[in-house]
Parts: sequence; structure tokens; C-alpha cells
Amino acid sequence: MSFQQRVLVALLAGAASAWAATANVTVDYSKPKQTLSGFGASITWTANDLGNFSTADQAAILSALYNTAGPSAGLSLIRAGSMLCQFEPSPGSYNFNDPLIQSEMSWINRVKSTYGVNQVMVSTWTPPAFMKSNNSCSNGGSVLTQDYPDLANTMVLWMQNAQAAIGQPINVWSVQNEPDQSTSYDSANYTPAQFISFVTGYLKPAMVNAGLSTKLTVPEPSVWGGPSYYDSNWGYPILQNQPQMDADIDIMSTHDYGANYDLSSPSQAALQYNKPMWQTEVYRGHSYNGSITDALSWADSIYGALNGGNFSVWCYWWAMDYTGDNGGLIAYSNTNWTYQIPKRTYAIGNFSRFMRPGSIVLTSTSSNSNIEATAVQPVSGTVALVLTNSSKQSITTTVTFSGVSTLPSSLTPYRTSSTENQAQLSPVPVSNGAVTITIPAQSIVSLVG
Repeated sequence: MSFQQRVLVALLAGAASAWAATANVTVDYSKPKQTLSGFGASITWTANDLGNFSTADQAAILSALYNTAGPSAGLSLIRAGSMLCQFEPSPGSYNFNDPLIQSEMSWINRVKSTYGVNQVMVSTWTPPAFMKSNNSCSNGGSVLTQDYPDLANTMVLWMQNAQAAIGQPINVWSVQNEPDQSTSYDSANYTPAQFISFVTGYLKPAMVNAGLSTKLTVPEPSVWGGPSYYDSNWGYPILQNQPQMDADIDIMSTHDYGANYDLSSPSQAALQYNKPMWQTEVYRGHSYNGSITDALSWADSIYGALNGGNFSVWCYWWAMDYTGDNGGLIAYSNTNWTYQIPKRTYAIGNFSRFMRPGSIVLTSTSSNSNIEATAVQPVSGTVALVLTNSSKQSITTTVTFSGVSTLPSSLTPYRTSSTENQAQLSPVPVSNGAVTITIPAQSIVSLVG
């Protein structure tokens, strides 16, 4: 290669680098989208382990999950399990004092009183064994039709017990966790027709008769598969030409497993029937990964869910996980009762700590595909914006805010990177409706004000 050719290559590389190192982001307040209901994780089964930690570690774990005053996951929703097999082990015999249930009530009350988190979703993993076709808590099986009335009454009684225990109604009740799965642990199967029959004929009338205000969600399948799969297998079969089901169901829900876990396209059935869409469980990987690379993948999932998928809730799987895989926001040992906090906990918190329930997602665009911008009109303040840089170089980003009459004079950045956990940085000035900030390689920055 000649000297002239080397110079040309260097100039071209420098020009490409300069182009790649800048981004223009626009946040448009005049184009609001869905209202957020929150971010959460499940305490099913693992809540019972919290008491095995030292008092100081218990407080530190809950703070890392819910405390919005400092670096944390900033969760605003608690997902629990109904444990109906323990609640009604035999016909007409009820035990709300089962440790698995009571540990959840204790967790909910503690988080509610300490951190003000009072949104509770409860999923049923299985009805009582004697109500099922296989007479087992596990390995799938369907509810016997003749037991629909009893199951509805059992669920209502559980909700009433829980309401008394936590001093408020359960916010959302999921009729069945993963109705498409038959697993070696608690599980049961429903078809769309069975959901319709049970909900409209028995569960909703029983709830109305009991004066319960709890909202209902279905179907919560294991596989999202994109809107084409979800809508054809669940969304439209449940809602289309079903006016009573449409009236009785408040929320449509899904987990985000399966080959296509991209949440950036909305369910058309949910949109058509004006149902909020909740993603209530996801994790990937069967070996522990606490890296920033893993964290960035979850920032990307949330970005797609909020900006393109019209989701109102995004949940990780477990709040705590002892199995050594990637299933929890807190990874812990159930032999020596130590714990560690993976980077994803703080990455998720870059969104959930500042985007509280009631925030409204705003339309935002980025000129650089390496900068993902997610913005909301927050319930407190004016700006809550997350900028994620997945590339391996810093990107200087100029954000322009449009359609808003008043902006703060400066915004406070909170940065998560391979070495930082929501580190609070010096405020950056807002000038003429815009702010410029450099987002380091492989980092997530929240701008708040």
C-alpha cells in the first residue's frame, strides 16, 4: 500500500470514527404513549429464605431491590405465588399460615412499610391437586370442570386472607402461571376456551360478589414469541368475539421465553381491545453472569418493551435466586447465606428507580443505533431519560426536548458501567431545550430532573 493510500485509509477511518462517536436524540413530549405500571420480580418460594440471613444482610438485600434513595433495582411491583396446593391441601381445609405463604406476606408488609412499594401481583402456579385431572400439584393437568366453582371460591378466599394480612387488596391476580407448560414442579394447563369458561362463569362473578377490586390478568404463557405467536395462540382466541371476557379481563400478560424474545413489537390483540400489556417473567442463561454485557442485554429488553412493544410492566424472574444460575436480581448461597448483586440489578434500576408507576412513556428517537433512548414524563419532575451505549466507544450525545414548555436548568446523570453502579455524577446544564453528554462505552446513563 502506498503512503497516499495509507493516508486515505486513515482519513476514512477517522471520519467513520467521528461519525460513530456522536448521536442526536429527540424526546417528544407531544407524543405520549402508554402509562407505566412498574418494574418487578418474583418472591415465589424464595421469600422463605430471607429470614436465614443476618439482620444487616436482610436490610441490605431489600435495599438493593427496592430503595430508590440509592443505587438499587428500584422495583415498584412485587410478584408472589398463591401456593394454592399449600393453602387448600384437601377439600375445605385451608391453611393461610403455611410458611411459604406467610413469608410472602411478611416480605410484602416489610417492603411496603420501609420503601412504600404497595403494588402486588399474585400468580397461581397450580390449583389444589384434588381439583385437577391428574390429581397432582405438578406435571400439568387441567382443572376439572365440576371444580370450577370451588376453585373460584378458593381464589377469592385467598385474596380475602391476603387483603387482611397486608391491609390492602391484591392489585392483580393472574389466573395461571404458564398455562402452556407441564413441569415437574407446580403447574397446570389451560386453553383459551378454559380460561374464558372459568373466568366469566365463575371467578369474576365470585370476586364481584365478594366485593373484591383486584384486577385479573391472563394468560401469562411461558413463550412470548412475538405478536404473531402471542396473538394467534392467546390474544385473539381469548378476546375476539368474547364481550364478557373482554369486560372481565383487565390486563393481558406474558413471559418472555422462547426463541423470539424481542419485545419491540406490540400485541395487536392487546391494542385492539385496549388492554395494558405486562411482561411478568424473564431470565436467560443457566450459569451466573454478573457482567456489564449481561446488564446491557436487559437494558435492551426494557428499551424494546417500552418504546416499541407498548408494555406497561417489565419483570425479571426472581428477586433472589439460590441456584447459581442467572435467575435472580440477588444471587445467594443457601448453605453459607452470603449473596452478591449482579450488574443487571443496577442496569434495570437505571430505568425503574426513576420511572415510577404512573410515568408516561414518551416518543424518542436516536440518530445512532448504538444509543438507545428511553424517556418518560415522570410522576415527579420533568425528565427521566435513559441512554444506553452498547458499543465499545464513547458517544457524545445531544438530546433535544420538544413539546415541553418548561425544563429544569440542569439534569443529574446516574451511570452504570463495568465499574459503576448508578454513580451520581455532576449535573449537566440544559440550554435552549437541549443537553449534551458523553456516554462511555458499554454504559447506561439516566438523566433526571
